[in-house]
Amino acid sequence: MNNALLASIREADGRYLSDPELRPFDHLVDAFQTRVGLYNHVRDHGKELVLNALRRLMQTPHRQVVQEHAQQCQRDMLFTLEYVSKGILLNDEDGFMEEYLVWMQNIIRSFNRQSACVVAYRLLKEEVRSTMPGDQSNLMVLYLDKLIEALDTGI
Repeated sequence: MNNALLASIREADGRYLSDPELRPFDHLVDAFQTRVGLYNHVRDHGKELVLNALRRLMQTPHRQVVQEHAQQCQRDMLFTLEYVSKGILLNDEDGFMEEYLVWMQNIIRSFNRQSACVVAYRLLKEEVRSTMPGDQSNLMVLYLDKLIEALDTGI
């Protein structure tokens, strides 16, 4: 669950939450079906999304990266989709930012593959936009945009 929501509960020790303090819970409940749908869609179609993005990456100047590192690219992109899906399911954007983005940015930079990864994740974002329902796509794209920005320019 979102850290801000948990903090509200902890801060309300000995009292009930006010209506303004409950609004984030209302939002979480309202969007929960979308989050579960997104999670299920990525679980069921994540590999297809990644493979389509990698096929498209083969048509770019980064073809050699895919030829040499296809399995690692696929593994990392699938892991990214899984991690993002869990973050979205839990409504935990802060955890995604603090844990995953910093880790991924450091790994990619250490292998000097930022430019290929930025293009790969942009292509993955396009696959998400074209295949997922709009509300799910919008949530996923928010996280992918943060990842792309971190890889491209840093956090």
